[in-house]
Formats: sequence, structure tokens, C-alpha cells
Amino acid sequence: MRPLPLAKAVEFYLQKRRQLGFPLKEDGQMLHQLVAYALEHGHRGPLTSQLPLAWAQLPAQASPLWWARRLDAARRFAAFWSAFDPRTQVPPPGVLGPSYRRRSVHLYSGEQITVLMQRARQLEGLRGLTFQTLIGLLACTGLRIGEALRLQEQDIDWRASLLMVRHSKLCRSRCLPIQASTLSALDGYRQQRRKHLRQTNPTPLFVGKNGRAMAYLEAARTFASLRQHLGWTQPPVPRLHDLRHTFAVGCLIDWYRQGGDVAHKILGLATYLGHSHIQGTYWYLSAVPELLALTQARWRQLSTKPGGAHAS
Repeated sequence: MRPLPLAKAVEFYLQKRRQLGFPLKEDGQMLHQLVAYALEHGHRGPLTSQLPLAWAQLPAQASPLWWARRLDAARRFAAFWSAFDPRTQVPPPGVLGPSYRRRSVHLYSGEQITVLMQRARQLEGLRGLTFQTLIGLLACTGLRIGEALRLQEQDIDWRASLLMVRHSKLCRSRCLPIQASTLSALDGYRQQRRKHLRQTNPTPLFVGKNGRAMAYLEAARTFASLRQHLGWTQPPVPRLHDLRHTFAVGCLIDWYRQGGDVAHKILGLATYLGHSHIQGTYWYLSAVPELLALTQARWRQLSTKPGGAHAS
């Protein structure tokens, strides 16, 4: 392949990566900004290390974390394109520091989830029931908010108590068993929703103000309003995504209490959460006092067994 202008090289990169299932929404926006920056500064010829490095550090008032994320997007493109144009320079890693930092997580108590759902139910009309059911589903399944909002009514197998999550992260799908109480709550919501809305095909499970599938922005704004009303403003400020963290930690605590094979069960949890690598699941497991106490007790049990750490 003969060398292409930067703009066409970026489009080629995005097209090929998206064909493999990577949405690259943020990377695409960033790389188009890099192309605009290169045109504005009259850049010609192959990509150099200096160009993305200078572009990444804009705007000047942004955080170093944001600069590093921009440079990472440019690095991924440069590494790909260097196979087609050897003149391409790949910026060295870590020049602007780490590009990701784990945010502090709020782990909800059972009481907090109940209070949140009760407050959501007080919203007017069908909106209250919709958001109450959405929060409940996130809490008891650990779904990503985007996965829940994309659910269609036909994604639920009402007889087998199964929930189909379609085309999630990296275009993967998975089928999740759900408890009878969860299925009953979803069915109750479905029946009430049908009284307010005309049936469509396909039918979104969670509907917004316009009667269509609830958009993420509407869900985020509604949750922010509920959080403000409840006075949950102390850091770490609760997020919808923290319900996923809470689910993962809750599973681990329950398994330790039951004396099960936690190491084996974590593999099942990874599949349930939609992770292709176990490292993605460990990201959600935060150390809380109750969990630390349970793991310490389990360690004492294991270490005193024949062949354990305390064996003579």
C-alpha cells in the first residue's frame, strides 16, 4: 500500500478496527481532532512523534490524565499505521504519565439501594416506575447501564428466566439467568408500561419521556437529580455504574459466607459480567472491611490444613 495522507490513513485505521468490533467512538473523535490540528499547522509527510505530542497537550488547562489519554489514542493509531508506512514514528509510552486512574468507588448498602428505588418511584407517571425498575435491575444483575438501556422486551425469556444481553462491549453477547423475583418485577413493570404506551416492534424495555428507548443522557440526568435530592454529595459521589461494583463485591461476600470455592466462582462472575479476561473482574472488587475479615478467616482455615502455610 502506498503512503496515504494522514486524514485517509486515520479513516482506514478506524474502518478496519471497527470491522473487528471496536467502536472507537472516543478514539475516532480524538484522531479527527489530530487531523484538524495537523492541517491547521501545515503538517505534511509521515506522522512524527512531535506532532501528536504537541496536540495531546491541548487544551493547556486540561488535566495531565486527559493529555495522556489523547496521546494514547494517537499511539494506537501510529503503531497500526507504521506497518503500512515504516516512516511513521510511534510516540514513546508514558511520556505524559498514566492515561487511566481508577475512580473512588461508592459501594451501596442494601438500605441505600432501597431508598434510591423508593425515591425514584416518586417521579411522575411511568417515569417513576421505569427508573425504579432500572435501578433494581442494575443492582441485582450488575449490568452496565448501556446494556440495560438497550434491552428489548424480546430479550427476556419469561419461561426460562433468562436475560439476553446483545452486542455489548466489543460486540459480545451473553445470556444471563435471573432470579424469579427479578423476573416478577420486570413483568410487573412490563404490564404497567403497556397501559401507558402503544406496543411497538421491537419494544424497548426501558422507555424515556418520548416513549422510545431511554437515552443514557436522560438516565444520567435523572440519577443526578435523585442523588442531589437524597443529599448524596460526599465523595466518593455515587454513580449508576457503582451499582455494578456493588453487585460484584456482594457476590464475593456471599460466597465467602457460604464457604464456597470462591476462586472457581469468580470465573463464573467474570462471564456473567461480560468480561473476556479475569483482570476486568478484579477491577470491580474493592476491599471493604467485611470482605477483608472474611478473606482473612478463610486464609486461616486454608493455612492450617495439611500442606498449608502453617504446616510443619
